Amino acid sequence: MVSIKELNTIHIHNKENLESIVQEFTNNTNDIWYKYSKLVNITKHSKSWWNENCQNSLETYRNSR
Repeated sequence: MVSIKELNTIHIHNKENLESIVQEFTNNTNDIWYKYSKLVNITKHSKSWWNENCQNSLETYRNSR
C-alpha cells in the first residue's frame, strides 16, 4: 500500500494517467477504511444517555429498512 503523499501526480498528462492515480487513491482509501473501521451494534445499553425515546427511534429505523 502506497501512502497518499507518495502518489506520483507529477506525470498526469492524459486521462489514462489521471484514472490510474484516482484508482490507486481509491484502493488506498478502501484499504485504510477496512483496516481501521469497525462494526458497531447499537443497543439500549450503548450509552448512558440512552433513553426510551432513543429506543423507539431505533426500532422505527430498523423496521423501515
